[in-house]
Amino acid sequence: MKNSLYFFLLWLVLGTAACSVSNNAAFTPEKKYSPAALKEDLQVMEQTIRQNHPSLYWYSSPEEVDASFAKAYAAVKDSMNESAFQNLLNETLFVLRCGHTSVRHSAMYRYYQAGRRQTGFPLGLKIVDDSTLVITGNSNRRDSVLKRGMTVLSINGRTARALIDTMLPLVPIDGNSKNFSYQNLSNNFPQFYNSFFQQDTVYQLQYIDYNDQLQQITIRPYDPAKDTSRFRRPVTTGPFPAEPDLSFRQRRQMAVRSFAIDTAHQTAALRISSFTRRLQSSYIKKVFRELRRKNISNLIIDVRNNGGGLIRKSLLLTKYIKQEPFIYSDSVYSAHRKIKTDERVKKKFWNNLGMLLLNKKINDSVYVFRYFHHKSYEPKKQTFTGNVYVLTGGFSFSATTMFLSSIKGQQNVTLVGEETGGGYYGNNGVFIPELVLPHTKLQVRLPMYRIVNNKNITKNGSGVLPDVEVKATAETIRYNRDPKVEAVHSLIARKKKQQAIKEEY
Repeated sequence: MKNSLYFFLLWLVLGTAACSVSNNAAFTPEKKYSPAALKEDLQVMEQTIRQNHPSLYWYSSPEEVDASFAKAYAAVKDSMNESAFQNLLNETLFVLRCGHTSVRHSAMYRYYQAGRRQTGFPLGLKIVDDSTLVITGNSNRRDSVLKRGMTVLSINGRTARALIDTMLPLVPIDGNSKNFSYQNLSNNFPQFYNSFFQQDTVYQLQYIDYNDQLQQITIRPYDPAKDTSRFRRPVTTGPFPAEPDLSFRQRRQMAVRSFAIDTAHQTAALRISSFTRRLQSSYIKKVFRELRRKNISNLIIDVRNNGGGLIRKSLLLTKYIKQEPFIYSDSVYSAHRKIKTDERVKKKFWNNLGMLLLNKKINDSVYVFRYFHHKSYEPKKQTFTGNVYVLTGGFSFSATTMFLSSIKGQQNVTLVGEETGGGYYGNNGVFIPELVLPHTKLQVRLPMYRIVNNKNITKNGSGVLPDVEVKATAETIRYNRDPKVEAVHSLIARKKKQQAIKEEY
């Protein structure tokens, strides 16, 4: 009996694996879908968004939303592959100005592309303002001409400004804060460029070299099959100390947070890159206990690459910074008690169960979230009373923006960096199920709750603005400098000097 059960389970596992391999082998990212199938997917997305989205007309009028969908239907004239259709859907949803409403590739597409390096545009480029692209990397490693920190003016006749404006809608934004899109495009510029523009056999660039001279060059696409340099072992020329071996668990933890203390200068640096479950509450508690034990005067908190996560985690950090009782969010509510669609939604049962148990009905169109909705919180007993400097950027988003909007304006807090990608007034989120479109299997993220951080803030669509604005430049990128950290150290030094002068007199 045991042997029969064993062979049955073995057959089941092997059969499932074989089926998976077979499906993956049959998949190709260039597969095209008929206009009829694409329009049906578009219709499913439109109906689901209209029935469930909590902030459909928060930053756009009904006429603008209608026009965006009408334009999408008109654009579906011929067959499209998955990437082209994904771009169209993201451009269509851009009108909502909701950073949590976006379309990502199908599970099969992501599985197919995992570990593959794409042929195409070879340069990593950073958007440093609305019209400037700066080189951050070059996949063609034998290219000794185009170097980090050079400014690209145009690619194949398209100016940097035109490229930025064209690619901006590929990533959703909160309100009018473009930095979230800019940061995502900068992090994956070749990928977005390749998906939007037809691959060329050559790329003609105009750029500014290190001598501030206008130059032109023609380069070829990056071909991973011909890149033998990536298989070479790095050559060392001196006795360098070996890096400590870290376990897989330690690497995962380091990716989320790090903490260091400089006792000589009474300064500590806390980096938090995510508010997910990997950020243990005990770790945050330990950090602030250590700050008090060593009598640290200055705390630098780096949330530039923190795209958000669990609200309760960002709330916990806030409690260690705030010095008086505070309300974390003025309102958190949904228009429904459950997801309204018969289409396939990932984890639909669990999302509906959560909304059923955690919602409180106000009326037929307002269901408030029992946690966080206009609730007052007390600071922790070990709240930090020294100087707090928070590094912000375009990727500071969602729950991170809630943290920043709560502490902004406090006397001992200084925000340094750039406008956040997340909205200052509020955003949408809490539960974010994913709608799976029937034909292309593209996955549409659908936030179910509207969050207003502070109703007294002007709803102008901005992110959280820094107290001291600091941006990257071609020069800082060239020399791999961190201007935001440099600015914080200058602020600390200036404050110490002022304090010394004050004590002298």
